[in-house]
Amino acid sequence: MAPGLTGRRLGLGVGIGLAAGFTSGLLGVGGGVILVPGFLLLGFAQREAIAGSLAAIVPISLVGVGFYYFGTNLHHVRLDLALVLIAGSVGGAWVGARLAQRLPERTLRVGFGVLAILVAIRLLVPG
Repeated sequence: MAPGLTGRRLGLGVGIGLAAGFTSGLLGVGGGVILVPGFLLLGFAQREAIAGSLAAIVPISLVGVGFYYFGTNLHHVRLDLALVLIAGSVGGAWVGARLAQRLPERTLRVGFGVLAILVAIRLLVPG
């Protein structure tokens, strides 16, 4: 477990949070993409990084959704699609969290890295 966040580490933590919130509002990502590596940079273990990221995305998401729904006249939030995704995501998160408790830290790190690379390739390669 990483020591408490004070001084420079506290400032770095706030910066990581700002980056996660900014990229979440701008691109719809920020939780896992920014926060998990940020927690690792701060010295947290992989499971702590995952758990912290999950806790932080709730308020980040609420602020972003609030703006996209109430902050414009366009109401970009598709509540029908969101409800369908929530139904699957809740079960998936439960299974994933249980599995993460059984996998070695190294496996979790490698899995996160592979997923990040695959997503990057998919976003960069048209088709």
